[in-house]
Amino acid sequence: MNEKKAKYIVIPFLIVIFSFFLMNLVVPEETVSVSENRSLEEKPSMEDIKEGAYPSKFEDYYQDQFVFRKEMLRIQRMLEAILGKSVVGNYYLGRDNWILGMFPRVLTPGQLDKYAGSINELAQISHNLGEDVYFTLTPHKTNMLKHLYPEFVDNKENIDINKDAFKSRLNSNIITFIDLDEKMLNKFSDRQREKMYFKTDHHWNGTGAFEGFKLMVQEMNLGISPEVLKEHFSMYKTMEYDEKDFVGSYNSNLNMIVKEDEDPIYVYLENGNYEYFLNDGRKDIKLQAEDVIATLRDKDEWDYGGAYIRGGVCNMLKIKNDNALTDKKILVFRDSYQAPTTLLFADLFSEVIFVDPRNITKIDMSYEEIINCADTDIVMFMYNSSGFDSMIIRMIDKGIK
Repeated sequence: MNEKKAKYIVIPFLIVIFSFFLMNLVVPEETVSVSENRSLEEKPSMEDIKEGAYPSKFEDYYQDQFVFRKEMLRIQRMLEAILGKSVVGNYYLGRDNWILGMFPRVLTPGQLDKYAGSINELAQISHNLGEDVYFTLTPHKTNMLKHLYPEFVDNKENIDINKDAFKSRLNSNIITFIDLDEKMLNKFSDRQREKMYFKTDHHWNGTGAFEGFKLMVQEMNLGISPEVLKEHFSMYKTMEYDEKDFVGSYNSNLNMIVKEDEDPIYVYLENGNYEYFLNDGRKDIKLQAEDVIATLRDKDEWDYGGAYIRGGVCNMLKIKNDNALTDKKILVFRDSYQAPTTLLFADLFSEVIFVDPRNITKIDMSYEEIINCADTDIVMFMYNSSGFDSMIIRMIDKGIK
């Protein structure tokens, strides 16, 4: 090869290498990979040099922080999907564009004792105040749609194992345990349950939330006859909002490799008269409906939280309704599965307070203080059947008392 031809090869090669080097210096580092559900490697420290771990740490760091890594990962996952792989990233790709999550690990007896002990402690505080206490497990998509999973998946019973072991440790004398997983599996067929969940997200839709809410209320001591409840729920209307793109959580984590059109469903009463407040346990700040419900209504696309409500507004959210079916007040410790039921609660209770353990770190109150200040008739812990442990951990970290 002559010198002139060598220049045409070497110079562009060096320009590419040098450009990537500069971009890796300039582009900000990322700390978390949502699509891989893990933290990314941080830059090696002086301690790593002293311990002789610098070379391996730097190699991991460079692989995690390499420029265009996210884009290349997306191309890889698109190819895996095209090739028909059942598992892509941390998800199963089922028929008809269903994206299915992994099942959780089985909790240890020590973990279960700790989590149930904390709930028992708060339940006793509530019980001493004369309040009814409920622990409601909302039915996670993973457990409701087992029939869609590949046959080789062998840990499909983990959620049931965890929730049964947890229930056995709760103080049944003061806590009413409502297992919506069991109730929805018994009442609805596989095909019916499919219509209650998003294909590309890990949540139920408005239809699923409405059906679950009705089953939950039937187990509560509200002093309302079954006939009155039936008439109340018969007045609800259903609307599917299809005027913008929906971004499912699972699909977002997979860099949107699945093309599926689906829309949020709303189940609602007409002419609702609600008052919204941001509450810190001591004072109320008035909010408008658009500050709480469907906050991404004016955007070109939205996700589950933007279509219903986000946990960030539940720090703490109080809703009052003078026209509610009962004059009872309820305090709900919630996760994101609660979101589509927000106005269902407000239609039923004269006052409802939603508290999201992930979003109250700046509120200088223990959970005992929150319960005391709320001064409600009912306290409910409302967490999904797959991730209830993570919510209780948040509560423990902040402080039970």
